[in-house]
Amino acid sequence: MGTATLAAGLIALGACQPAPRNAVIGIDWTMQESGVHSSLRGLAVVDADIAWIGAPDGVILRTVDGGETWTRSRVEAAAGLDFRSAHGFNGNHALFFTAGSPARLFETRDGGASFTLLYEDGSDAAFFDGLAFWDDRRGIAFSDPVDGVFHILLTEDGGQSWAAAGNLPVPLDGEAGFAASDTSLALDEAGRVWIGTGGGARARILSSLDFGASWGVVNAPLASGQAGAGIFSIAAAGNTLVAVGGDYTRADARDGVAAYSLDGGRIWFEPEVPPAGYRSAVASMPGAGGHFLAVGPNGSDLSRDGGRVWEAMPEAGYNAIAFAPGTPTGWAIGTDGKIARLTIRRDSQE
Repeated sequence: MGTATLAAGLIALGACQPAPRNAVIGIDWTMQESGVHSSLRGLAVVDADIAWIGAPDGVILRTVDGGETWTRSRVEAAAGLDFRSAHGFNGNHALFFTAGSPARLFETRDGGASFTLLYEDGSDAAFFDGLAFWDDRRGIAFSDPVDGVFHILLTEDGGQSWAAAGNLPVPLDGEAGFAASDTSLALDEAGRVWIGTGGGARARILSSLDFGASWGVVNAPLASGQAGAGIFSIAAAGNTLVAVGGDYTRADARDGVAAYSLDGGRIWFEPEVPPAGYRSAVASMPGAGGHFLAVGPNGSDLSRDGGRVWEAMPEAGYNAIAFAPGTPTGWAIGTDGKIARLTIRRDSQE
């Protein structure tokens, strides 16, 4: 059976299923005051009260009260550098990776009062696109290729030390990642990880099933062939995966902006109705199986069926999005210091 026929069958099957309980009926976007005017991309949500944001020029934002207040601190050793990758362990402990050169990883254990340099890449070519953790010890950081080799780092001690992953696929000419939202990689608790790429002749997804010990790669039907085209973000909900992106230089184009997989990332399909343009980030919505929210410069989109059909929403100008695990609460961040707290409204049926 061809992929198009299979995809049509899966869509038809999904349409026959009963509406899920606690289905999303809306999302409330509540604007919050960040105190900065730069473009925000590095978002780490710990829970419904605690979130961290990495910003340009070494600036860090933190909230511990659900966004009622955001405190600002600055890593002097990162002046002029942009924190586009972040991970928060709790309200005091967080990590931040710079995008570009020099590639540096900083840690705070006192809520941003002070910072320690944990890692500095010796290569001028390293450009880190994403940082994520399976648990408090095991984590991964993804960079553009260095000297013709994918550059992926692994840690088993909470980021105190890092080692290069091996057994990696060979990158295509021009292939790299995108540091648009710190979501070019998605993890799950079983040790799986998926990383989206672009810039090459094909958009591809690198994957590992064993905490980064071994790797495979598959093609995905997103925009490709241009330096600014490819996969910008991946989100996972069990074996259902959604990838979004496109060509950021053609923000309104709807071709090649999304794909979905139902089998853990082996086979990917184009959506029946795509998002309304290039999208820089997508997130799975906790407690609402099959619901995904994507954001981008010209609007946002909601899928209620695992990425097959997308409904356009007016909220625009956001770069990154993340939800607190197991809660209906999250944040979206974007241009000109924009921050919105998100609250999922669900059908009350039991």
